[in-house]
Amino acid sequence: MGQNLSLAEPFADTSGVVLSPTDRHADIIVGITWACSVYGIGVIFCAVRLLERWSGEHGERGVSFAGVVGAFLCGTAWPLVLVYLMATEKEATRKVQVGWYLWLERQYA
Repeated sequence: MGQNLSLAEPFADTSGVVLSPTDRHADIIVGITWACSVYGIGVIFCAVRLLERWSGEHGERGVSFAGVVGAFLCGTAWPLVLVYLMATEKEATRKVQVGWYLWLERQYA
């Protein structure tokens, strides 16, 4: 509707998506930035989870600077670290969490 379909001369088909070279370059930069951000968030998350695991159930073992650097180096392979953490999750962590809630309940009851 509203289009002049009786044109005698041919016209260019602009239905395909075409990016100018500068827009294509900017889109590539934005995509790389997003991917690096997601990767960085994964590294930080896995490093913190490893540090929590290495410090013990109640945080009785301190973690040195070398341990922090090691956790961030191990965290660079964060997909593998996530699989490792899920595969080796102990029942004891759940018991500690339940015990913590029971202790809070007794304190404030």
